Amino acid sequence: MKIRTKIQSYSSLFLSVMLILLSIIVLIAFFWISVEREQDLLEDQASLIEENILTKDLISGDPDLLEPYTPDDGMVRIFDTDGRLIKSFTDEEDLQGFKVQSVNDKGFDFTKADGDYMLTYRHPYPEEGKKLGMIEVIQPQDTLFDHLSTLSLVLGGASLFVILLSILAGKWLANQILKPISIMSGTMMDIEKSGEFKRIPLSDQSKDELQVMGASFNMMIERLERNYNQQQQFLSDASHELKTPITVIESYSSLLKRWGMKDEAIQEEAVEAIHHEAIRMKQLTEHLLRAASQAEPTVDMEEKIELISFCEQIAQTFRRTGNREIKIQCEFKEIYAMSISSKLEQVLVILLDNAMKYSESGIRIMIKRQGNDIFIGVKDQGPGISPEHLPHVFERFYRVDSSRARKTGGNGLGLSIAQSLAESFDGKLEIQSEVGEGTVVTIILSHQILI
Repeated sequence: MKIRTKIQSYSSLFLSVMLILLSIIVLIAFFWISVEREQDLLEDQASLIEENILTKDLISGDPDLLEPYTPDDGMVRIFDTDGRLIKSFTDEEDLQGFKVQSVNDKGFDFTKADGDYMLTYRHPYPEEGKKLGMIEVIQPQDTLFDHLSTLSLVLGGASLFVILLSILAGKWLANQILKPISIMSGTMMDIEKSGEFKRIPLSDQSKDELQVMGASFNMMIERLERNYNQQQQFLSDASHELKTPITVIESYSSLLKRWGMKDEAIQEEAVEAIHHEAIRMKQLTEHLLRAASQAEPTVDMEEKIELISFCEQIAQTFRRTGNREIKIQCEFKEIYAMSISSKLEQVLVILLDNAMKYSESGIRIMIKRQGNDIFIGVKDQGPGISPEHLPHVFERFYRVDSSRARKTGGNGLGLSIAQSLAESFDGKLEIQSEVGEGTVVTIILSHQILI
């Protein structure tokens, strides 16, 4: 059974039971109040008879004396001490044969005779404190039961109307209550079918539990979407970051396989490069795993780096693996700076990898010192980037030309990752490019120079 049906059924059933109980209580209260009112009237009539008619007239007088004190459609009877009927008066022939009940005690009787209900009151008439007989006043209760029947019909009709109205109100209320749940279930089904993360539209007017549930659902979806994006970012970063060291290891191992076993210099260079890339790949893997697990990041310690030899070592690896001319230009013989070597190396590897992808000719690494800042620029002689694309090149997955992705195998992550790495050691990246003239990407190390 649907929740909507349950709400309608249970609310209507509960209301019906309550209305039935209320109707019964009203009918019972009306009946007893009416009976008590009739009893008071009969008691007053008997008292008037006793007060206004002499005892001797009650016993031996004319029965017509009782006419003014006889209730409408009722009857008055006088009994002696032995309970014998002395006289009676009534305008109703049906009451003349009414059976005589016990007349020994004062009080009321509610009896049924010939299908009609009668209310009887007996009142003793004493003389000088002695009981001489009994005055009996009888009143049919047809009118009472007619009123009771009419009241029952009114209550039944009103109850039926209220029940029908409650069914409609229950349906409306169920729709109002279940509307956010229906929207939520529909959104879940859409997410299941499309695979997209969708949220429930919420109204700021409602502040009930359903509003809280909808907000919680949206927060859950937001968290799932964030985790999914982090997972996708992890996969993208992992594939991008690990591609270069794997390529270097593969190139040097091929070099060893072809000539390195006969040339000790090549063998030593290859082993050193493979060992260096293996260590770097291990560090990259640990960094990516920490990022994927959302663990607290470890604090990398800065160290003193001689930038010219540092860049030369990285350039030599690319010269071997890419068979490309890479020149280092610097007006100084040595430049020292404080930085995080592993992250700086990753940035340079990304920039050199991009330069080799988008340029067929030589590459230059330009190292300059200006005031307290150091500039490390990687310049290629590729096709360049048009001005409208330059503001977006550091965005994730942004491609200047989709056809270049098929040609070079890129995915638009390199510069975005490089920028994040540079910011992690208080550096920044700048890019300058002209169409047909090539591109220069510069690492700026501010206030990190050591003289």
